[in-house]
Amino acid sequence: MGKPIKILSNSSQLLNLLADQGQLGIPELSERLDMPRASVYRLVDALTHVGLVGQSEDGKFSLGLEVLHLASAALRALPEIEVARPELEYLNEATGQTIYLCALRGTATVCLDWVPGSRVSLLLLGPGGTLPPHAGATSRVFLAFDDDLRRDVIRRPLERITDKTLTEPSELDADAQAIRSAGFSVSDEDVTVGIAALGVPVHDRAGNVTWALSVAGLRAEILDSQEEFVNLLKEAGARMSRRLS
Repeated sequence: MGKPIKILSNSSQLLNLLADQGQLGIPELSERLDMPRASVYRLVDALTHVGLVGQSEDGKFSLGLEVLHLASAALRALPEIEVARPELEYLNEATGQTIYLCALRGTATVCLDWVPGSRVSLLLLGPGGTLPPHAGATSRVFLAFDDDLRRDVIRRPLERITDKTLTEPSELDADAQAIRSAGFSVSDEDVTVGIAALGVPVHDRAGNVTWALSVAGLRAEILDSQEEFVNLLKEAGARMSRRLS
């Protein structure tokens, strides 16, 4: 690998690490990237100069504001965003809740777009944010419909985010079977206490589950309207699948 390519690769790894983990200091970046601290200092300094990385008062680093411009442009270029946006807005109006469109990035679930509900401050996920592969309505949809992904995920130690997070292989296999059978997932406080979500798959032309739609909000509001919200999600997902195909 040539030096310019190596620098770009290291920059990409650093930016993705900050995207997934939030603010980190030089020692943490060095350890997690397996890079000498001097190299991390030089890389962070260069990325700070072009606005891709910012530094807080406590000396830690996070993604810079320039990333927002790049991310917004990248999202606008995705055809599924154009197709999905009217559906997300319709679901938000019909439910009053936060609506998400997500896709896979490696084994993580990334939020491509959302329409915030009235209590969005209670939710942790926003555009560009990620969920672990075993927790959350959309993550568990992907896990249910992708056997290879599930086999990969259950081989590694999984974080128990709340008391309701599924982490055992047998739990995740049973959950996947239930989701495939029902056609939707139920995230009941497995990511955030007090928050629930419902998720459905969105298929591409070949029938693969490439995206997932979800509705999220306060637990009682979501679960009390589960049947209604699932039907709305399934109808919207089917319309998206037809248009994207």
